[in-house]
Amino acid sequence: MAQTITSLSLTAADDVKVLQQITKAVAEALSFKQFHATRLVTCALELARNVIEHGGGGYARLSLHEPRGGAVMLRVAFADQGPGIGDLDQVLATGGARSIGHGLGLGLAGVRSMADEFHVDTGATGTRIHADFAAPIETPDLARVAEHAGNRCDEILMRESNADRRIRQLESDLNARELTIGEVHHRTANNLTMIASLIRMEQRRAKGEETRDVLASLGIRVDSMARTHKLLQDGSGETVAPGAYLQQITALAETFNRADLQVAVDIDSDDQPIPARLALDLGLITGELVTNAFKHAFPDRSEGRISIQIVSQNDTILYRFSDNGIGLPEGEQPERSGSLGWRLIRSTVSSNLGHMTVKTKTGLSIEMSFPRFA
Repeated sequence: MAQTITSLSLTAADDVKVLQQITKAVAEALSFKQFHATRLVTCALELARNVIEHGGGGYARLSLHEPRGGAVMLRVAFADQGPGIGDLDQVLATGGARSIGHGLGLGLAGVRSMADEFHVDTGATGTRIHADFAAPIETPDLARVAEHAGNRCDEILMRESNADRRIRQLESDLNARELTIGEVHHRTANNLTMIASLIRMEQRRAKGEETRDVLASLGIRVDSMARTHKLLQDGSGETVAPGAYLQQITALAETFNRADLQVAVDIDSDDQPIPARLALDLGLITGELVTNAFKHAFPDRSEGRISIQIVSQNDTILYRFSDNGIGLPEGEQPERSGSLGWRLIRSTVSSNLGHMTVKTKTGLSIEMSFPRFA
């Protein structure tokens, strides 16, 4: 179990001064002796300067952890989004290039020698470091002392707070949120991609044509979700530019194309960003419609055409799909069809508060409209 005392964004030299006051207050609240308090503050300042000067800014967090070897540990953790430490072993052995020009010259090697426990995790996406110090408190007092120390830190942050610092703190909190969301999308995309690969393996093993078609359709649905999460990982986490994404989905659906059939797929998009949830759902709809067109719209034909358009008009997003195929069988009404594909399309449109119209006189023509802010 861990009890967080406080956290602090590190983007400017003034933040290091605030961290110095905080670590002194925490050391006093935890009844550190003078020598141990000096060691704690010195290490914290050295690591904070590292974050700002080498990592481009980041975060510091102080927390209390359950006993290790009989002692409660005070952890001072730092994270940045810099380029990482390429020669970590050398730096830890000698101080290397990561010793601080404006600090005490300890470097990471010096900090490691002063901490009771020390750990570094570094890579291209940043560096995370924590230094642990044995705290002279008993386990039953851990929560109470953490709260007391946290209150002392809050007083310092309130006293030292100013408009610029509050803005920097908010910006840092937003960046942390976006990084967390990006990591979630990354893991989700990887998991969905693995599932899609497993489905394709089963598809190749399947003996019946109908089974292969069902698995192929399922694979497209899963893969379209994975591609959405990959876009969200690299983007703002809230919106997606739909043009390139729909190109990817149609390329997946083209696996249903016949060797003797050439279908041109045209995508017209103003590429105005659309809400992420709607992008995911439009990917599923597009996969369904394109797959159905390849399978059913062009029997006994050597060529065909599919057109997809998505544009934004004020607070409305319009999606249009059309093909020049044979249209739907006479009497079939997509609004009432019990097929899995049409049920999925109808429920998806409904869940986004959208409206759908279908025309089948010359090929298949579908228009959907969605409110941008549902």
